[in-house]
Amino acid sequence: MVKYILIVIVAIIAIGVFISWTNKTKKSATEKTQLTEKTADQNPYMEMRKMAFSAKADQIGLEDIAEDKVYGMITEMAMNPGSASVISFLTGDTSLYLSSGGGFIGAGQHEEVREMVTQKVDGFQKYLSKAKKIDEPKLPEEGKVNFNFLTKNGLYSVTENMADLESGKSELSSLFQEVNEIITQIRLKSDG
Repeated sequence: MVKYILIVIVAIIAIGVFISWTNKTKKSATEKTQLTEKTADQNPYMEMRKMAFSAKADQIGLEDIAEDKVYGMITEMAMNPGSASVISFLTGDTSLYLSSGGGFIGAGQHEEVREMVTQKVDGFQKYLSKAKKIDEPKLPEEGKVNFNFLTKNGLYSVTENMADLESGKSELSSLFQEVNEIITQIRLKSDG
C-alpha cells in the first residue's frame, strides 16, 4: 500500500513539474514575441524605408517634372546581416538607413552634398532603361543590390550581384560607384 501511495505522490509531482514547465515555456515564448515586437517598434528602418518609397514628386516639390523623369533613387544593399538603404532625391535630399536601426538622415542639408546628389540623381536617368517596372519593392537577397528608380510613372527596379558591381563586371558598376560616392559624402558630413 505504501508503495502505491509513493507512486501516486511521484506521479502528482511529475504532473506538477510538467505543468509548471509547460507554463514557463509558454510564458517564455510570449515574452520573446513581446520583445521582438518591442524591438521592431524601436527600430524605425522598415517605416522609414516605406516612407521613402512612397514619396511622390509633388510632395517633395517636383510637380513639374516629366512622367518618366527619375526624381529619386533608393539603392538597397544586402549586408551581412541585414541591409542598407541609400535614399537620394532630385531635390538633393539624401539619407542612409541601416536595418540595424542606425543610419544618417538629412545629409542633403549641406549645400555641397545637396548639389552633388542633385547632379547624380539627374544623371541616374540614363540607367532607367535597364530597370523593369515593379509594384512593390523587395529587400535585396544576400549578395545582391537593388537599384530602385522613382518616377511619376511608378517604381522601376533592377537587381545586380554585389560582386559583379564591385569588380566592374556589371554594366551598372558605374551606377554603384556613384551611389558609393553619395554614401561617402553622407558619412563625411555626418562625422563632421
